[in-house]
Amino acid sequence: MTTKATTETLTTKQVAEALGTDAKTLRVFLRASADYTAVGSGKRYAFTTKDVGPMKTRFTKWTKERAAAKAPATPPAE
Repeated sequence: MTTKATTETLTTKQVAEALGTDAKTLRVFLRASADYTAVGSGKRYAFTTKDVGPMKTRFTKWTKERAAAKAPATPPAE
């Protein structure tokens, strides 16, 4: 038996709030990832509550990699 909480479709804004980010940053992550594909017209995404846990792990990793790529290179030690 499934409950409403596990089958409810979440919006991008709801998922972003669950991940601790904003919807714009989440959409950048979704476009950069091969793990998520848009459904329907307008490049919309469909998520359920079961998607949030694994997505949080991937989002955290992506955020760290993105920050490292933006960080200025440190000069080599002499």
